[in-house]
Amino acid sequence: MTRFEPEGLYDVFLSHSHLDADWVEELAKRLEDERRIRPWLDRWVLIPGTPFQREMARGLEQAGSCAVCLGQHTPQGWVEKEIEKALNRQAQDPEFRVIPVLLPRADEKLATELQDTFLGLNTWVDFGEHSDPGHAFHLLACGVKGIRPGRWTPSAGSNWPNEEMVEKLKQLRELRQAALVDDSVALDIQCKIVKELLDS
Repeated sequence: MTRFEPEGLYDVFLSHSHLDADWVEELAKRLEDERRIRPWLDRWVLIPGTPFQREMARGLEQAGSCAVCLGQHTPQGWVEKEIEKALNRQAQDPEFRVIPVLLPRADEKLATELQDTFLGLNTWVDFGEHSDPGHAFHLLACGVKGIRPGRWTPSAGSNWPNEEMVEKLKQLRELRQAALVDDSVALDIQCKIVKELLDS
């Protein structure tokens, strides 16, 4: 699957500890594949052998929101600086959202400690063991997009359009861009895929 090129603006900057990198990368894949959200993720953007601090600061400036992913450990080092920078930006730009995200292994004590900080003033998203992961994902996507989540039903968080159809449409777009398929043929195929989607 071809991901978005790391240029232009991002929908969300994913701030996280390196200890939670694998989980956060899976979350980034879902945001991109299921909700068409452009995440800024260090693993996808940083070029090996180059200083990372400047690029991370730039990524935070280019993003429309910041999801602060909190796992088992209190944020330290660069993650702390990302949180401070994100909260400072939010203070200057009310449209910029800083979304605290509790990961499945988040320490309850840590969550309590952070509730007493400026981060605690923002609405949280909880992927903890006692929460509904589908609902949490829906809330996160809504927070990134800056829209009200509405009433939750399991179908609201369903994988619609499904991954297979999204992949077909992406491949069709790539074939058109490479001039490997005629526009009229591509449009006919696209209509069939969308009809199949709406009929499902």
